[in-house]
Amino acid sequence: MGGIYVIDETKKDKILWAGLKEFSEHGFDKASTDRISKDAGVSKGLIFHYYGSKENLYIFAVNKCIDDILEEFNNVKFDDLEFVDALIKMMELKYSFFLKNPMHYRILIKSFYNTPKKMMKKLEHKNLELRHMGINIIVDMIKDLPLKEDVLSSDIVTLVSSITDTIDKRCLSHLANDTEGIEKIYEVIKNEYIRLINIVMYGIIA
Repeated sequence: MGGIYVIDETKKDKILWAGLKEFSEHGFDKASTDRISKDAGVSKGLIFHYYGSKENLYIFAVNKCIDDILEEFNNVKFDDLEFVDALIKMMELKYSFFLKNPMHYRILIKSFYNTPKKMMKKLEHKNLELRHMGINIIVDMIKDLPLKEDVLSSDIVTLVSSITDTIDKRCLSHLANDTEGIEKIYEVIKNEYIRLINIVMYGIIA
């Protein structure tokens, strides 16, 4: 019986949530398993018992953040909205999610820019899954648009994705540091987003 371990899911979840908090605040390199064990109210040994290593816990934490986002958008439909309105709805859903889950944004940003190279491969699949979700939503939005003959759907996806990424970096960077102040700038950035999307839709020539 000595080789059989009973998994206490409550303790395992507490460790994961404590890991989310720690990694969102300190990134992977500066994260401390001592702080994680203290925050979770468990022995340090249980972290390694359930997750094997700090690296594995980090991967679990990042994957959970991505899975939560995928679940949030999984059943959202934009069929009854005009293209620009659908993009705005997607933007609002995204920001609403991160306002409710600010740790998710912080840990994802840190994972994109500060994860050691040796670990990036292990996160690559989930990162691609998240990226493809956003692209597939945009593809679905434009499938019924009356595009000009020389305009490719892939070009629209590239342009919209580039604009969205630019706006996200500006708006969500505020969220990473000030969840209360985000609403003060949200309307300004949303209006800028609409202007940029309208340029894509209607061009720059009067």
